Amino acid sequence: MPKRDVRSRSPIGQARLDRFSVSGPKTSLLSVPGAVGAEAAGFTPVGDVMGSVVHQTGWAGPSTWAADQIKLLAELLYRGYATALDRLEEEATALGADGVLGIEFTITSLDDVAQEFVALGTAVRAATDRRPRRPFTTFLPGQDVGKLMQAGWVPVRVAVGVAGQAMFDKYHRPSQTRVWAGNFEVDMPTKLVTDVRAAARAEFAREIGDCGADGGIVSDMNVQAWPVHDYAVAGIATVIGTAIARFHEGRTAPTSALKILPLNRF
Repeated sequence: MPKRDVRSRSPIGQARLDRFSVSGPKTSLLSVPGAVGAEAAGFTPVGDVMGSVVHQTGWAGPSTWAADQIKLLAELLYRGYATALDRLEEEATALGADGVLGIEFTITSLDDVAQEFVALGTAVRAATDRRPRRPFTTFLPGQDVGKLMQAGWVPVRVAVGVAGQAMFDKYHRPSQTRVWAGNFEVDMPTKLVTDVRAAARAEFAREIGDCGADGGIVSDMNVQAWPVHDYAVAGIATVIGTAIARFHEGRTAPTSALKILPLNRF
């Protein structure tokens, strides 16, 4: 994701960082295999980090056409993911971390219109004196990051693609969805989910290109579709994953490069 404007650190976030500096012990959300894999890749946990934001998502403006409303809702969904990730990255930077492993996104409905977006992960620091310009972020656990780096690849950052679309068909949809219509393909929903997934994948690919990465690993892809009255259908698709970059050609990366080259490139 390209860098966005974010607010100053919240009092709650600052209190979390203050507790880290006072208590001494470093908390981690990594599993045992994840912690071992992170250590093998040259990383030590320095604390769990979190970013969160609450968005109102029930108001889509005065437009009466579903296509305009669904696009706005998709933008709000993307903004929620992006803001939570930015705030997680702020906490990681304040801890002096070089990256964040095993990030998980959750969305919790607080009431009929408000949703909380949370990004949670484990900040890690590399055993080197050379620091990256900004922490990397990834959904991958420690053991997968270790395997990735041994194969000559390094995680760059989390990438998210979100797309929303609505389609209208006054004539064919009603006849195809009647109880007595039979069991066969329904044209408009099929086209909608195909198109909206393709649009979300295109946004995911654009984010990979924007951060200068060479490829991406998809961690999750989902689509939600629902009817709008009797003549339209709407849907939102989300693709999330990790942008990765190659730092070494060949089947096995040299050991001496694992702790230095990935951090210098970005």
